[in-house]
Amino acid sequence: WGMNWISTKMPESHWITEARLRGAKIITITPEYQSSSNKADEVIIIRPGTDGALALGVAQVVIREKLYDEEFVKSFTDLPLLVRMDTLKLLNARDIIPDYQPVELKNHTKVIKSGDPIPPLTSQHTQLITEAMRNEWGDYVVWDLKKNAPAVVTRDHVGSFFHELDIDPALEGEFEVEDVEGRKVKVRPVFDLIKQYLYENFDLETTSEITWAPKEAVINLAHTIAANKNRTLFVTGM
Repeated sequence: WGMNWISTKMPESHWITEARLRGAKIITITPEYQSSSNKADEVIIIRPGTDGALALGVAQVVIREKLYDEEFVKSFTDLPLLVRMDTLKLLNARDIIPDYQPVELKNHTKVIKSGDPIPPLTSQHTQLITEAMRNEWGDYVVWDLKKNAPAVVTRDHVGSFFHELDIDPALEGEFEVEDVEGRKVKVRPVFDLIKQYLYENFDLETTSEITWAPKEAVINLAHTIAANKNRTLFVTGM
């Protein structure tokens, strides 16, 4: 995608040939029919500078046809987090829980207290953040469909640790919460807002018009990526 591997990465271009010999499908996405396209199974030529539009168009197909892994989206991404409709900022737990104190992080992040020494790089086995940064971030909120109520999610609640919460976060819909000052606030998941943006701006016709790529190419790219979960490598330009 935007990289002419055979011409600009010649010492490593043998990987394309060897991958193809082992059954890999090669697709090139570039503004021209380049030397690497000669080795490709499929070639998508787009207008220069419209890579982002193509990616958003592909995302629109993936969401519209529900080709995404819903469990992964809910447990590994920030897409279920709620956004305040009054400020368009993520809803923080302290916004709706009086005197809320951030939960102690144990699984993925180590908090360095003020004055404590920072381990050398060779001894760092997880993400390190300062105590001030932890307090500034706080914790975020999802809408639990099981209890039909907001639920707090921390940076530790990812993957298997997320499942320990025993919640089912909503990906779509508008909900209402009450903030600490007693005001009613409308909230929506990040996923829902992205879906609306893609539907309104990157339907197939618009994506094709912006990128010059045929609608069939956008659909096929989305289908190919979705059909090869964990087996798709994006080799991008530098």
